[in-house]
Amino acid sequence: MRILTVIILFLGFVIPAHSQLRVTPIKAQKTVFSINAADEKTAAELPAKFTVKAHQARKTFEGKSTPGQPYVFILNRTDTLTIVTQVSGYYEAEEVMVVTCDTCPDYGYTVLLEKEDPKADSIFRNLQVNQSFRLDNVYFDQSSYVLRPESFPQLNKLVKTLTTTPSLVIEIAGHTDNVGDRRLNLSLSENRAKVIRGYLTRQGIAENRLRASGYGDTRPAAPNDSEDNKRKNRRVEFVVLAL
Repeated sequence: MRILTVIILFLGFVIPAHSQLRVTPIKAQKTVFSINAADEKTAAELPAKFTVKAHQARKTFEGKSTPGQPYVFILNRTDTLTIVTQVSGYYEAEEVMVVTCDTCPDYGYTVLLEKEDPKADSIFRNLQVNQSFRLDNVYFDQSSYVLRPESFPQLNKLVKTLTTTPSLVIEIAGHTDNVGDRRLNLSLSENRAKVIRGYLTRQGIAENRLRASGYGDTRPAAPNDSEDNKRKNRRVEFVVLAL
C-alpha cells in the first residue's frame, strides 16, 4: 500500500499539466422488481394490490397486478422492503425482505395468499366496556415486531367486529414476560401494538378508534415462574374502551 502511494505521487510530478488521469465511475446497478400474487393451494395468479415501502430509500410504491401482468417498480440501491398484498376474498399478507441491487438486475417474486374461510366466525361477540380479549392467534417473530402472516385471520375477525360495530373504540395492548431489559420489553410491546393498529387502519378502520399501548411486563397475566406462565404473559389483547 505504501509503494502504491509513492507511485501515484511520482506520476503527479511527471505527467504534464495539461494531462489528467481519467477514472471511469462505477455505474450503479438498478434492479427491476416485478411482483405478483397467487393462490397458495392452486398457484393460480390473482389480481392484487401492492403497497411496498422501501426503508432505505424512504419511498413507497403502490400498484396493481393482473394474471400474466406483474406490478413492476425499480430500485436503485440495496434496500429492505415491507410488502403488503391485498386480494379480495383472501387474507392480507405482509412480508419483509432484503433486495440486493448489485447482484441481480431483475428480481421476480410471487406472494402466496390464503383464501378466507367463509364458515369461520367473523366477529367477536358479547362486548362490554373495559372487557379485554386476548388475541391468541396473533404471532410475531421472536423478540421483534414483525407480524407473521398466520396472524391475519384473527386480525381480520377484529376488522369485521369494528366494521359491524361503528361505535366500538378499542385499545390494542402489548405485553411481555419479565425476561431481558425492561425498557426494551416496553418498547417491543408498544411497537407490536402499533403494528397491529397499522394493519387495522389499512383495512379501513379509522385511527381515532384505535389506541395502541405497550405495557411490557407491568401487567402479567400469570406469575413469571415457569416457561408456560411466561408464554401466557407474552400476549396482545384488545380492550373495549367505548361502545
